[in-house]
Amino acid sequence: MKKSLSATIGVLLTLVLVAIMGLSVPTVSRAAETTFSGTVSDKTTSDILYLSTSGGTMEIKLDSNTTISGTKLVLPGTTISCSCYRGSDEYWHVSSISGSSQVGKVTLDASTKATVTGSIAKGTSEELLYLVVDNGTMQIKMDDDTDLDDVTMLIIGKKVKVVVERGSDAYMHAISISDAGSTSSSSSTSTTTTTTTSSSTSSGSTVSGTVEKGTTSSILYLSTSAGTMEFVLDLGTDASACRVLMPGQKITVSFYRGSDAWNHTSKLVNNSDTASSAASLDSSTQATITGTVDDDTDEGTLHLDTDGGVMEIRLDSNTNFSKCPVLLLNKKVTVVAQRGSDAYYHAVTITSNY
Repeated sequence: MKKSLSATIGVLLTLVLVAIMGLSVPTVSRAAETTFSGTVSDKTTSDILYLSTSGGTMEIKLDSNTTISGTKLVLPGTTISCSCYRGSDEYWHVSSISGSSQVGKVTLDASTKATVTGSIAKGTSEELLYLVVDNGTMQIKMDDDTDLDDVTMLIIGKKVKVVVERGSDAYMHAISISDAGSTSSSSSTSTTTTTTTSSSTSSGSTVSGTVEKGTTSSILYLSTSAGTMEFVLDLGTDASACRVLMPGQKITVSFYRGSDAWNHTSKLVNNSDTASSAASLDSSTQATITGTVDDDTDEGTLHLDTDGGVMEIRLDSNTNFSKCPVLLLNKKVTVVAQRGSDAYYHAVTITSNY
């Protein structure tokens, strides 16, 4: 009788111990899923989704088996719904993501098709993909029919391969986006059609807009009716009708697509200002002045901020810009000037001081 009682007590103790251990070890219960809706935070990475909800910001793990429907845009500001479950690591995990993000559509030119590889940068939205490639950041528009079948999801920092074509709005548009995988180069560019980087104004496009802050001697940022466009400034750019690129200045840009898939400027034209009239110069008055380009500078007059104050130096058709193709705000330059018959100093040559 005692042995039977002892055996019974032993079995009960074993069952209690098993129950306690079961409570102490976390398990994954996919059946007990909860749905959360909110906006993707800019802290989101390829591993962790930060979802801003009415109850605060949630930190949810993204797994390789997460299913996506309705949208693959897991980008800052995107509204999505997530079905989540508690994992054994006590984190919420996403089992599925759904959304309904849609973007616009324009006519595309198939002859301009190219393939670029890079990393998705901050600023990317439902309509515009910012892609960091070897020689800068590209702005690529996404359409309703952009093929996303071969990409898991679009997240800041993710490396992707994009097939692009130029649209009727002068932007490059994404035909398809795929995971870059183990591409040998971190960001490379290749074309699928035979092109050259030489300028061809007749086969290029023209757009008017306003110069934006951030413009450099190699990249022009132009605010247009279709948004901000980026253009490469290089040795092939004809800047004879637009030597000054100051923020707010209205210009017209003729451009073409280079073999690197970037828009290259073939010609710049200032829409409101022109160079000053040429004058007879007195070589005996020649002076060399160094300073920075002031914000009052326009196509006809360089306002040069020097140690002795701001000088006004005329820019005319005889000014040699070979060592400084364009003038930019706060750019440091050295000017060789001579007094003209109009009593103004005129710039003979301008040299950029890097």
